[in-house]
Amino acid sequence: MKIGIIARGRHGPLTARMMSEYFEVSVFELPEELPVLIEDIELPENILNSDIIISYAAHPDVNIRVVEGAKARLVILTGKSGKTGSRAQLKAIAEERGVRLLMVDICCVASEIEGFEEFFNRFGKPEFEVKIRNGVLEDVKVTRCAFCGATCFVAERLKGAIIEDAPRLAGYYTQIYPCLASRGIKGGIHLAAEMHKIAMERAIKAAKDIKDK
Repeated sequence: MKIGIIARGRHGPLTARMMSEYFEVSVFELPEELPVLIEDIELPENILNSDIIISYAAHPDVNIRVVEGAKARLVILTGKSGKTGSRAQLKAIAEERGVRLLMVDICCVASEIEGFEEFFNRFGKPEFEVKIRNGVLEDVKVTRCAFCGATCFVAERLKGAIIEDAPRLAGYYTQIYPCLASRGIKGGIHLAAEMHKIAMERAIKAAKDIKDK
């Protein structure tokens, strides 16, 4: 599977590094500072021809060009809707061109889409699998990782944690990772932390349920 990533500044390189372990990845880097209006932009054919395109452009003009030119079966646009572009317009263009479109504020909430199991079995909403011994996480495995790699970072640091503390720590470690989510009181980083906290709670419950049988 070929993944095309449109990176901008620090947004994109971590994703490319993580996904290149499993897929063929191409990266097109945009300048971190972009003008408010971009009249024309040429995107490389190797990006447009990917099976999946992930855009971190956070710019309406760039994202419209991505959807208009994509030969990919799926386009994923990340970032808040105000920066991503008009959702109604982007959806209309995608539908007209027969392209599947997924728009998410942060990658931790990327839900699985039918037909793309090969990708979403590895990346999207975080999932863990844990082994518990004497109330401690003896082992923590990542069964699905956030695009940016935060889930793997969290898993490495939770081995040996007391299970009562593990969900809280999962959220904490997410926030100290160079996560791509926005910071601040209303930043997406808090949702990213919550997604990892919930994922750890589920993993602990599943491990206990198996042990109790």
